[in-house]
Amino acid sequence: MNLYIFDYVVIICISGVITFLLGILAYVKRSTFSGSMTFILICITSCIYIFGHALELTGSTFTEIDGMIKLQYLGLPFIPPLNVVLAMQFLGFDRYLTKRNLVLLFVVPLISVTAILTNNSHHLFYKAIILKNVGSWVLADLEIGPFYVIHGSYTFGSLFACICILFAYGKKVKASYRLQLGAMIVASLLPMIASFLYLMGQAPYNMDPVPAVMCITSTLYVIAILSSDMLVIAPIAKEYVFEHMRDGVLVLDPSNHIVDYNAVAGRMLGGLNRFSIGQRVEEVWDAQMIETDLPDWQYEKDEEIKREIEWKTENGTEFVLFHIYPLYKKNGVLAGRTILLSNITSERLLREDLETRAYKDGLTNSFNRSYLVEKGEAYIRNYREDQRALSLIIFDIDHFKSINDTYGHEAGDETIKYVVSTTQKLLEEHVILSRYGGEEFVALLPDMMLHEAVHIAEQIRKRLEQRPFYYETTAIAVTASFGVAQFYDHENLNELIKEADKALYYAKNNGRNRVETLGALS
Repeated sequence: MNLYIFDYVVIICISGVITFLLGILAYVKRSTFSGSMTFILICITSCIYIFGHALELTGSTFTEIDGMIKLQYLGLPFIPPLNVVLAMQFLGFDRYLTKRNLVLLFVVPLISVTAILTNNSHHLFYKAIILKNVGSWVLADLEIGPFYVIHGSYTFGSLFACICILFAYGKKVKASYRLQLGAMIVASLLPMIASFLYLMGQAPYNMDPVPAVMCITSTLYVIAILSSDMLVIAPIAKEYVFEHMRDGVLVLDPSNHIVDYNAVAGRMLGGLNRFSIGQRVEEVWDAQMIETDLPDWQYEKDEEIKREIEWKTENGTEFVLFHIYPLYKKNGVLAGRTILLSNITSERLLREDLETRAYKDGLTNSFNRSYLVEKGEAYIRNYREDQRALSLIIFDIDHFKSINDTYGHEAGDETIKYVVSTTQKLLEEHVILSRYGGEEFVALLPDMMLHEAVHIAEQIRKRLEQRPFYYETTAIAVTASFGVAQFYDHENLNELIKEADKALYYAKNNGRNRVETLGALS
């Protein structure tokens, strides 16, 4: 009997030593996991409880035993709620650990500590502490009071809540993380069962078995830390973040076999499933994305690559940013790659809209002067080198001021829009039509000789002359004057425009509604 109790005390002390070492290990790794400080506090409070209980068993007088019981409760009430906090941090639910919630979580433990420290004056935690001799040992039988019921209920509730949280969210955890999850569940489950047996009077010599059971839980924690770096990251939290990212993620090994993927990537690629793990990404991509080519990248080069690709879906074409990152081990060796798939359709459409606004005239939706200058200069540089033809037409609406004065500015705006729409119908798609000024327009005609450009200008002139513009119910006669020039040895676009503008000047002086050119027609 004496030997049995001695062995039990030894086991408790071993449990305390392991827990103490766990606390040191957690302190060393405190900067790598947000839950490390919580784990350290669990180790500290557990050591107080465990060694306090060992000292209680070795006490021989009421004063010694009563003092050690009080010492135990400086740690015991805080262990269950700290386990709840650790579970929340492990799952990535730190946002719920507000100051208010933490205060509420530790109110009952503080009441328990106060009650046990002042128990001799009210006996509401323990009604009585009865000493009994078991061989050469003096053990205490405790008659519980109402405060103990509150303490015990809260302890059970906290441990049960911790287990439920871990089970509920732990279903999503991959096999490689289950040892860590299991250690946390057992750390809550075993003490709860042991405590229940103690309260039911099933513990040998009515000794609290929880400190001895914590030897098992501490050992499991050691295994979890050493085998899977439990305190390096919060794997369940990482998994939660991984699965709730807005972008698709594919993780590859150095040979581009799929190691992991998140739910978004599964939806984007359509056919990803657990059988895709281990397959080469090219094979999976080709099978699922028949109409969307995988962007090329050189596998022998460990570099970060970005590509915008058109993504064919049932809803039409979307735009996706394909971003690949190399992953390295601590020694600098390539460990694999991560492919990030970001749907940038909204951003792409917004960018195109901004570009359109920057280069388009707001009234007519034709190109503006800035776009004409930018493209025109580029054409001249290229065409000078290639000796290719390039012509330009400049024209404006005849007597436009009288249209504004007679029918109003709104009618003037509608007339401008009519002239542009009529002109666009007679031009090929590659021709750049620009609103150059108020009622003045320029058409840049790549690969077109002077006589061809004059012919086009004459077609536009005749169409405007023959078909009056109707503003509401009023027919407005619209004509235009044209100047045409061809690029030869002009220094820049401005020189070409000046030549065409001189021809336009002659057209106006010769009666308007006509096409003029300074060059000879071949």
